Amino acid sequence: MRNTALILIIALIVPALLADKGKNYTKENVCQELKAIGIEKFKEMFTVLYSQKFPNGTFEEVNCVADEMTKLAEKCCKDDASPDCYDKGATEISEKSCGKDSPFPKHPGIEQCCTLQGHERKLCLASLRYSADELPSLIEPTNEEICTEYTQYKKNYSVRYVYEFARRHRNIPAGFVLNATQHHVRMAKRCCHPAVKISCFLEERLQMGSANIFLRFLSNVCNNQVNLKSYKIGLSAYYGNLLGLSFEDASAISSRFQSGLEKCCLQPQPECIIEELTSFQKVLCSESNLNAMSEDFRKCCRKPALDTLPCVDDLERQPRQHPHVADPVSSQLCEKVQPHGIDRYLFLTGVKHSSISLPVLTTVLNRIKSTVTACCSSADVTACLTEEESKLKKTTALLSKLDDTCSQYSKPRKQTERGETQAQAWVHLTASCCSKRSPAQLCQKLTEDVLKYDDDIAV
Repeated sequence: MRNTALILIIALIVPALLADKGKNYTKENVCQELKAIGIEKFKEMFTVLYSQKFPNGTFEEVNCVADEMTKLAEKCCKDDASPDCYDKGATEISEKSCGKDSPFPKHPGIEQCCTLQGHERKLCLASLRYSADELPSLIEPTNEEICTEYTQYKKNYSVRYVYEFARRHRNIPAGFVLNATQHHVRMAKRCCHPAVKISCFLEERLQMGSANIFLRFLSNVCNNQVNLKSYKIGLSAYYGNLLGLSFEDASAISSRFQSGLEKCCLQPQPECIIEELTSFQKVLCSESNLNAMSEDFRKCCRKPALDTLPCVDDLERQPRQHPHVADPVSSQLCEKVQPHGIDRYLFLTGVKHSSISLPVLTTVLNRIKSTVTACCSSADVTACLTEEESKLKKTTALLSKLDDTCSQYSKPRKQTERGETQAQAWVHLTASCCSKRSPAQLCQKLTEDVLKYDDDIAV
């Protein structure tokens, strides 16, 4: 499947975005791809993009808008189609989106878009992005369940799977969703006819093993990239205690990794992220790094590039103790003669905690950074830091308590001095967010809740 088609799908969603390139450009290229891959695959691409965009929509709602966009492509690719076919069609669809009984997904913020007209409305509708907590991962169905579903929905089984998979992986390139769907449908076709064949399913699942591991890794890091505030700061501490790197080396590694995710996670074509991660693997596994690393790390680096990163991510992190962490926080962190002073302080604080998931670590470090940065901008830096000292100590103490709880993999201990609501917030956080690949949005929110309650408790 040609990935240029995926890029051009975006042009169909918002035709006005390519207006400066000419309507003929859109028509010729989109129609060429429609002819090349066929209407069924063309619709699947729309289904991926709209399932990722509207994960709260029902299958029927997402299927409806995908149908409309596919029909628009078919209509406008006819030889006698008018030059303004796309623009007129997109306007009609945007008006339908704003109708009282619209069959399309209901998106938070759509009411505001619908107060606009014409070009502005289409741009507003296209920019909407669902921001609620992540949906849980798609539970792998049993062989029998796959065959039952495949038999029941044989005609549109593929597009239904695209919908379910895409809405649960909404921050990865659409091409990966289509590839995963293609393999899943192939498995169903091979292994369900004339009856359930266990050996066939086993063979197919083994064949897809490494690809599925990579997809889980990619979905996790892209969710973190899209949703976490100050993600790069958390990444620096993460690589610091995972690989035992200095602040400078960890900052360089995390910056390289994060910039690749920022560039590619929301790109529809998979080549971008594959190229970036392959390049990052070479940096991570460079000869200078390998000499100082463990044998387990070296084993990971001997794997293919896209298998290396999930392998490294599964290595056990180690707490790193640094004696030079300022406590209380010094006004020297704000001085220009000490570049990256705040980031260095956050790194030295973060690397001491190896059991906390990255979303939790990043959220707590972001709270510390916000407090210190605000003081650095105040008229009297020293007075501000002195006033905030108690708050900063409570925050770092919370970090240690979370680290201790998650390291034990046991039920969190409820302290008698905590109120019922505070205890519930603590339990919810540790139960949901101690795993390595915790959901970014949910854990950021739960950590912020615990920080808020903790502000009212003396150390």
